[in-house]
Amino acid sequence: MDESKTTTATSAPETPAAPKKERRVGRVAFALLLIIAGVLLLAQQFVPSFDLFSIVRFAPALLIVLGVELLVYSANPNIKVKFDWLSVLGCGFILVVVGGASLVPLAWRYVNPARDYARNNYANQLQDQAYRALNADSDLKARVESLYVGVYFNHLEDGDYTLQDEDMVTITVDLKQNGYATTEAFAADCYRITQLLEENGLPIDDYCFNSYSDQSGNGNQYSLDFLSSFFEGLSEQQLAQRVTAYYEYDGTSYSSLADRDNAVKAVLREEVIGEFAAEHDGEYPGDEYVTQEVEKRFQALYPTPTAAPEVPAATPETAA
Repeated sequence: MDESKTTTATSAPETPAAPKKERRVGRVAFALLLIIAGVLLLAQQFVPSFDLFSIVRFAPALLIVLGVELLVYSANPNIKVKFDWLSVLGCGFILVVVGGASLVPLAWRYVNPARDYARNNYANQLQDQAYRALNADSDLKARVESLYVGVYFNHLEDGDYTLQDEDMVTITVDLKQNGYATTEAFAADCYRITQLLEENGLPIDDYCFNSYSDQSGNGNQYSLDFLSSFFEGLSEQQLAQRVTAYYEYDGTSYSSLADRDNAVKAVLREEVIGEFAAEHDGEYPGDEYVTQEVEKRFQALYPTPTAAPEVPAATPETAA
């Protein structure tokens, strides 16, 4: 009887596991970025003082939003996480659009025709003032081949195209070609020009002086560049120590004047001896003749510039 009452145990059917919900990371960040980008672009249009470029620097915060979104979804075991690459690409596109919009005002400040006109107008006015300042020394002015003033606006205020403290004014002066035999003579003219410009109140920040050799590459080439603040308190001799000199002959530069002169005289010596031998049936000239001829030809190549006459000091009689 007991065996007949035994019933076969039936196993309960297993319930299938619930499917995981799928969440795509990137959609929340994309939606937030669209809202923020719209607000920022509107603010740039209607708020003149709004600086969109300073806000764009916080663009990496988008990575934080994506990371938080990924952590929240990953913490739930019932959620299957996937990246929504279309939303991620959309985020990148929006960042490019907003970043480009933030650079437009900055680019406009530098290509603005009104800004360029003001800058060029300042440069022309300062150039005229510089030439007038040199009228105090006509001989010095005659040794100036060209003079160029450059004005660079570094301040960014829209519509304010006047010289500010942060702006830069440079002057480039090309002095007489092959007009200086020594660095001291070149530095003396640079020193005097700077003095005259400073005395006349020109707001020059950077000075650049040059004296080039001739087109064939023969002569002395000098250059000098210094800030106006550096010039204060210096003597002509101290300024001459900053001069960079190049000594050229037939297109070849030498590190010192003595090296250049020796090389030139060696070439001239061979020329003199060869010409004399050709004219005198191979006879060798005397050393005195060779030396004199070499010096004459050397002076023709590198004439010693005549010094400017000294202006006599004013006396009561001449002042009257």
